[in-house]
Amino acid sequence: MIAPIQNVAADQPSNQHSFAQFCRDLQAKDDLTANLEKIAEFATKFATKTQWRFDRHQLGQRGPVTRLQFIFKSGHKMTAKLWAVFMSGKLRTLRGEILEGETPLSLSVFTRDCMVIEKRQITYLDDGRMQYVTIKRHGKPADKIWINPPPMRPKASSKSKPNQHLRIGHIDSGIDYRRPAFQQYLIYDQSGVLVARDMWDGDNQPFDASLGRSPFYPQNHGSYVVDILHQSGVGFQLLPVRYPRPDMALMGDVVDWLAAQNASIVMMPLGSQSPDDWTYFFAAAERHPEILFIISAGNNGVDLGELPIYPAVNALDNAITVTSTMLDGRLADGSNFGKAVDIGLPAENLLTIGVNAHQRMMSGSSFAVPKLTAYAICISNAARPNRLTGKALAKAVKTSLLPAASGAGYGLFLSDSKLDTTCKPYRQDTKTKVKD
Repeated sequence: MIAPIQNVAADQPSNQHSFAQFCRDLQAKDDLTANLEKIAEFATKFATKTQWRFDRHQLGQRGPVTRLQFIFKSGHKMTAKLWAVFMSGKLRTLRGEILEGETPLSLSVFTRDCMVIEKRQITYLDDGRMQYVTIKRHGKPADKIWINPPPMRPKASSKSKPNQHLRIGHIDSGIDYRRPAFQQYLIYDQSGVLVARDMWDGDNQPFDASLGRSPFYPQNHGSYVVDILHQSGVGFQLLPVRYPRPDMALMGDVVDWLAAQNASIVMMPLGSQSPDDWTYFFAAAERHPEILFIISAGNNGVDLGELPIYPAVNALDNAITVTSTMLDGRLADGSNFGKAVDIGLPAENLLTIGVNAHQRMMSGSSFAVPKLTAYAICISNAARPNRLTGKALAKAVKTSLLPAASGAGYGLFLSDSKLDTTCKPYRQDTKTKVKD
């Protein structure tokens, strides 16, 4: 937890000036990478002028490219990290970051001429969670990327019939729960609280923001996946979960929670090469045979029999692993394949909408997951009044499809025409759909 004061280091007058001055001094030292013993001397002299204490440096060289990292310390547990890239001895770029303890506060990026390209600053909530990232670029108005936006409350609605649609769990980076088009799928309790889980932050606001690569450059994924299911036109209720990347042992709790919320199908467009990440998930999935898990095969371009990706590789009867193909069933470039892959279906170059209504063309096995989920919903609807769950639903989906062509790299093929024909009776009236 950090103090609610915002960016102490960024407010110190010397810091931004120090970064720019450091860049200019570094730029003037064209011979620095040729005289490596002078690096520490240079950094120490600079630190004495700026009230920072030089801590250490790291160096990496590959061909004509030299990368230097400098770390400086100051009072109040402040740390300044600077990364410089040289090409044939000439400075190309500089990036500087301020931290309070281990907490990142601000990031500045400079050109080779030591001009600021952009500055990113993180604002935190009083409980220590990231709230948003402010982006300032030269000559442009400040922009904001939300990490934890204020919670929403559902709009008052007129009395209607109880929602009988299947409940679909979605374990991913979260979703943009503010989006109007998604409101029809979200579930709110009697107090108006969203029924969802953020296993990263420990609350019920799983906003779509993946911080795995960098807290300054959060990525979105889950909203694009849900949008593909939304585009299918089939009815469903959504139980969004932001995955517990800091502690994958919590995946067991995720599955138990989804089961308690009566989830019928769980979308899982995620995976890793470490089987230890998924020990608790596999145990929980076996505890809940009533749930069908639809899992992405991954996009490493590998045979999963030679390089296993989990949980795509599994021994579960209540799971289906899917991969992405072209329209004619040929395996898409980069899609994983092998005996562990049950079904392939077209999931390339799909126009989809993410956070802040941002449109992108997306491809890959992650986007095969919502398309197969739509198909599984329709198979389940066709079986009513009987309720197909878990293993039975997986079997019904598989038996409805034909084997893929020899050497395709997966077991069964679901064409777009088969998907459209099967789901046509279960699409909602497009006139009643909520638009963004």
